[in-house]
Amino acid sequence: MSNSALISETVLANANNYWGDRKGAKINKIIVHHMAAVWTGKRCAQSFQNPKRGASANYCIGYYNGEIVLCVPENLCAGTTGGYEIDRYAVTIEVANSKMGEPWAVSDKTLDSLIKLCADIAKRNSLGELVKGKNLCWHQMYAATACPGPYLLSKMDYITEKANEINYPKEVKISMGEITGINTSRGTNALVLITDGRATTGFNKWGVDVIINSKGIITQIVDGKSNTPIPKGCICLSGHNTAGWYLKQHCKVGARLKIGR
Repeated sequence: MSNSALISETVLANANNYWGDRKGAKINKIIVHHMAAVWTGKRCAQSFQNPKRGASANYCIGYYNGEIVLCVPENLCAGTTGGYEIDRYAVTIEVANSKMGEPWAVSDKTLDSLIKLCADIAKRNSLGELVKGKNLCWHQMYAATACPGPYLLSKMDYITEKANEINYPKEVKISMGEITGINTSRGTNALVLITDGRATTGFNKWGVDVIINSKGIITQIVDGKSNTPIPKGCICLSGHNTAGWYLKQHCKVGARLKIGR
C-alpha cells in the first residue's frame, strides 16, 4: 500500500495516537476533517507527535500554501474519526482553516490540494469514481460534531466533481465544421487534423498540438513548440493562435477526443 506522492514532507504521529494495523481491511473511503486552527500542515502533524494527544490523521493540509504532510502511512489506521471500525477502512485528512470561527473557511490553495489529494487517494486505492457521502465522507457523518465546518460541507459536491475530473477526464467533442483542414498547412487561427501518418507536424511553434492515440485518447498536449513528433499510430489536432487557445481550454490528457459532425 503506497502513500501519496503529493506530500511535501513526512512528520509521523506518535504511535499512541493511531490505532495501528488495518488487519486486512481494504480502504473504501476518504474522510475529511478540519483542524479548527490556522496551522501549517507541519504544525498540525507535530500536534500528533504529543503522546497524550489521543488523535491523528493520515494527512494534514496547511492553511497557506496547501502543503500536504504525511502523518500516518496509509497502511496504518489513524485515530481521527472516533472509532477503529470507522478509521480502519478510511484514509483521513485534516484540513487547515484560513480563519478561525464560522464558517471555518479554508483557502483556495488548501481546497485545491484537498481535491488533488482526494483524487490521488481514490486512484491508488481503486475507489472508483468518488460519490459524496459514500466513499468521500466527512466527520459529521459519524459523530455529533460540527467538523468539518459549514464551508467544507458546502464544498463537498465541488470537491467530488473536481477530483473525479482529475481521474476521469470528460469526453472532448470537436465537430468537423470546426476543422479548417485535413493534412494541410496550418494558417492563421486554423485548426488542422493530421491523419496521414507523417512523423512530425511540420508546423511552427505558434500553436498547440494535441496527440490522440488509436483509441481516441489524448496522450499529449504540446504548447509553443515546433515540429511536434507524432508517434506511430497516432493522429494530431493542431491549432494556431485562437484555435490553439481553444484546444488548451478544452483538451486534457486522458480525455477521449471525439470528432464528429
